[in-house]
Amino acid sequence: MGHVVKTPAGTWRANWRDPSGRQRAKTFRTKKDANVFLSGVETEKARGTYLDPSAGKVLFRDHARRWQESRQVELTTAAAGVSRLRCHLLPQWGEWPLNKIGFLDVQAWVTRLAAKLSPQTVASCHGILFSIMKAAVRARLIPVNPCEGVRLPPRRKRATAETVITRAELTGKLLPELPERYRALVLLAAYTGLRWGECVGLRWTRVDLTAAELTVVETAVEVSGKISVKPYPKTEAGRRTVPIPPLLVAYLRRHREIVPPAPDDLVFPDTVGHPLRRSNFRRYVWVPARGKAGLPTSLTFHALRHCYATWLISEGVPVNVVQVALGHEHASTTLNRYTHRPKDYHDRLRAALTDPADDPLTEDSP
Repeated sequence: MGHVVKTPAGTWRANWRDPSGRQRAKTFRTKKDANVFLSGVETEKARGTYLDPSAGKVLFRDHARRWQESRQVELTTAAAGVSRLRCHLLPQWGEWPLNKIGFLDVQAWVTRLAAKLSPQTVASCHGILFSIMKAAVRARLIPVNPCEGVRLPPRRKRATAETVITRAELTGKLLPELPERYRALVLLAAYTGLRWGECVGLRWTRVDLTAAELTVVETAVEVSGKISVKPYPKTEAGRRTVPIPPLLVAYLRRHREIVPPAPDDLVFPDTVGHPLRRSNFRRYVWVPARGKAGLPTSLTFHALRHCYATWLISEGVPVNVVQVALGHEHASTTLNRYTHRPKDYHDRLRAALTDPADDPLTEDSP
């Protein structure tokens, strides 16, 4: 049990031992305040909720550094987190003691961010702060997470959806304008729905042209300007086998003839055998070909994945089948992000409710 003693200065000192047995003390102006505090300490010790009063004095920047060191995340995720932390969190919270960061402080910070950043970026910054403070709670540095209950700005829907072209525009306009060594890459994205990293990380050992299918396993990632091929996909659902249409089989056979195999078996290496860099492809290949083809500037390489999903669903392929092909964990992602109404959707709606046996209205009709 703790006890309270009067100090030579006329104040009152509460003395107690923490759960580890270390002697602790805190000074108060009155004996009553010291006894109330000491009673609370004994209650927390009995409940197992005791927190060291000095623990929360740890500065945010120091705790954030330990939090970073303890994480096991993807390189791309870590890089994004470091950027958000450096640009938005440390300037605000770096010198704050953890126990001084309150709910209203966090809400005010989020409101200020929302005035200059997108809702998605604000949510990302809040998410990182939430994780850091959650770790502080688990480490018994603070009693509660001040980020809980903070209201975030609503996420705005994109003003325009990803551009979707027809298969005729792809094969008749875009492919002819591409250098031959990149035609199979573009057709692969459009006819299998693979992400950029999955296309660039694809190896010939994962492609079976006889069975007309490929397996997505490796994926290329770029962090701080360095490209590497990691041995697993973006998500668990990302590891999948995808069928290859006959046209793509033919293009891949031709591609294997004209592009020497890379040392690490990559299907689409750059001209010196390294993983293809996205920025170089966009600048020197994609943008010029898109312009020559007369296609809208809103057509991105990633839009080919949207084309794939939209084409399949327009042809009546069930959403859950498309979901598996795209490597989505949830069908809702497929529906919400990767399907777009076809240009003739009005005609399709009319046709669905048109029966040749229907008679036009007559004067005798009810």
